[in-house]
Amino acid sequence: MNTTDKTKNEHLCSLCCDTTITHDVSEEFTLPDYVNEVRRVLTTRAQVLPESKYIADTQGGVSLDFGGTITYFVIYTDDEGKLCSTPLSSNYEATTVLKSRPSELFIDTVPDSVTTRVSAPRRLTIKTRLRSRIFGYEESEICESIAQKSSADELFIERLPIAVKTLSVRSSSLQGVKISERLDTGALPSLRPVLCDANVILNDVKASNGAICCRGELRVSCVCESEGELLTLSRVCPVYEDVELEGASVGDSARANARCVSLSISSEEGEGGVQIFFDAVCELECEALRVCEATLTKDAYSTRHPMDTKHRELEAYSLLVASNSSFSLNESVKRRSKENLEIISTILEPVCEKCDLKGERAVLSGRLCTSIIAKNEGGEFICESYDVPFKHELELGAVRGDIISRASLSASLVSAKYSDDKLILNAELYPSVEIIERSSYTILDSATLKKDTEYKSDASCVRVFFPKDGDILWEIAKRYHTTVEKIKNDNALESDSVDGVKSIII
Repeated sequence: MNTTDKTKNEHLCSLCCDTTITHDVSEEFTLPDYVNEVRRVLTTRAQVLPESKYIADTQGGVSLDFGGTITYFVIYTDDEGKLCSTPLSSNYEATTVLKSRPSELFIDTVPDSVTTRVSAPRRLTIKTRLRSRIFGYEESEICESIAQKSSADELFIERLPIAVKTLSVRSSSLQGVKISERLDTGALPSLRPVLCDANVILNDVKASNGAICCRGELRVSCVCESEGELLTLSRVCPVYEDVELEGASVGDSARANARCVSLSISSEEGEGGVQIFFDAVCELECEALRVCEATLTKDAYSTRHPMDTKHRELEAYSLLVASNSSFSLNESVKRRSKENLEIISTILEPVCEKCDLKGERAVLSGRLCTSIIAKNEGGEFICESYDVPFKHELELGAVRGDIISRASLSASLVSAKYSDDKLILNAELYPSVEIIERSSYTILDSATLKKDTEYKSDASCVRVFFPKDGDILWEIAKRYHTTVEKIKNDNALESDSVDGVKSIII
């Protein structure tokens, strides 16, 4: 602004990047001698563990390099037809260019597709397509310097303030949690672990002063073989962790992502039979978001002097939802075969694909990538894959602009069963959701007073203005170089509204 009476600075948080890229990873693995040879791969589960991101300024923009580890869990049958599994891992790297440098950057990477090829009994080639969404905020400062009143030349400039909702974002680094427990095996004389899986479920995430309080549970399941029979052992362990986060405070909205980064199973023989132990390492990544208000100048004018004003469009972002919640799912899909199958294990990978605005609700939709490991009547192990669609609604309230969403999902499977020609799934889903509203405003960018000229005033002239629908006192006062308060006083108006007013004396 080009006047110097009063200066006010406002900090706004804006979305500087929201893009999605895909990148392929291909790796060849040679299995060690202590692992059973592969005859047929049933399914491969992939999980992405982000580890690094690096931002550098270049001539073409801002370069972003990021990467991490992909952990694979390959389920297969060996030469004897036994069910086996083995964990594998490989690194991934990706590079992209951003338009500007974000102050807070989030990268959500998920496996889009995984294919496994057996080239030899101990040699596997795994190809994975990763989809990464890059989501970044930046802080900008708007400096206003507008003279409201100058007694020297009796100059008045009125402002029409608007309260713009904006964000304050705080994100944490990864924090690890290690849990070691024993699975209840009873008194079985022999036991061989075959498949193991773990999910971290967060059902309560709250901001406190300097930390994010995460409450939930780790659910571990292990399919074991005992004297030719398969049985499933499970254990639920509480997760109670306070993740340090500088700048977080009570009242902030908070969300968190949790993942199990490693799971190891060991067995020991004792007097009561075989005991199964597990060691799990989990990672928690948290963020806190606070809604702030910035008062910006929308317009200005002088009652005595002409003024050159320039306006500009501003995009502001405000928080609607940031939370961890849960909902139950009961869905059925048509079976791929009519064969009589015994379900051994179910692997569920939820994918949230989009978020649509319907009235005052946001509708999350996606699919559950489901792999059913089963045994047929001939004793052969097979795998059936299904994509089960889901929808979930969130209450938002009145929305003025567009919505932008980020969501990740974890799932706890309650049951999966075949019924006639259908597969029935009952699951509990735990979405970690962030929904923000994008609104546009027109604000004053610059104002220059032409003090060498002055409006000519004719005190003997009486103007009568006949308001139309949509007229406001601000625009009327600006048009006739007077003030809102003067019009209200001269016409005995109690508010700034002119609805129902037939005429105004100016």
